[in-house]
Amino acid sequence: MLDQWVANLVRIPAEPAPPDGSPGSVRIFRAGKNYYRWRILMWALQHLVLMLLGVALILGFFNFVTRRLLGPMQDLSIAIEVVALALLLAGMPFTYYLQRLDYRFRWYMVTDRSLRIRSGIWSVEELTMTFANIQDIAVSAGPLQGFLGLADIEVRSAGGGTPGPNGTTLGKHSARFEGVDNAEALRDLIMERLRHYRDAGLGDGDHQAPVVHEPLHAAHRVLAEARALRSAIESPRTADR
Repeated sequence: MLDQWVANLVRIPAEPAPPDGSPGSVRIFRAGKNYYRWRILMWALQHLVLMLLGVALILGFFNFVTRRLLGPMQDLSIAIEVVALALLLAGMPFTYYLQRLDYRFRWYMVTDRSLRIRSGIWSVEELTMTFANIQDIAVSAGPLQGFLGLADIEVRSAGGGTPGPNGTTLGKHSARFEGVDNAEALRDLIMERLRHYRDAGLGDGDHQAPVVHEPLHAAHRVLAEARALRSAIESPRTADR
């Protein structure tokens, strides 16, 4: 009840409408529970740093500097620091609750033809991408994400991109499923529905199959290619002997 009341107060839109697709094909995913814990941890660390900095200033950590540079303005500077710290403390319950709302009102939707992602509280962002435009799918997870069992899935299209280094494309349109705890299942679902979409002839026929980027698999492929190249170089030498 409280979440919905606050959502109405700050005018968070209701559940997004499903993107284009066949009736009954809509699958709704949410960020993992540990994603909420991760956001709270980041929120706590940020506020802790700000509070320690404010207390250090108030207790005179820079007292020598302020006395030399500000002179009679020192008391005013300390008063400003106290007010700023008080505002930070007063706003903590509100900013804490925003983390909860951001987690609860984050939507990931997939149909048999497209996907839709909505995120944000103050500035709500909603992105829709059709399977006809998908070029590649990337799965990534940092050390902390891996520890929490989370990963991000980024689905990219080629529209509006410019050539970049190492064959990459800059400025691609992308949809990011952030902080999911079922990344493999979600990736496989998107890949399966994308194949069905292409096999059914719903695409324009000019798109190649999307590339799935996974660091471990890529490293194995590079290692295998290096070994094959080394064998090819050493073979002529062996024959000359």
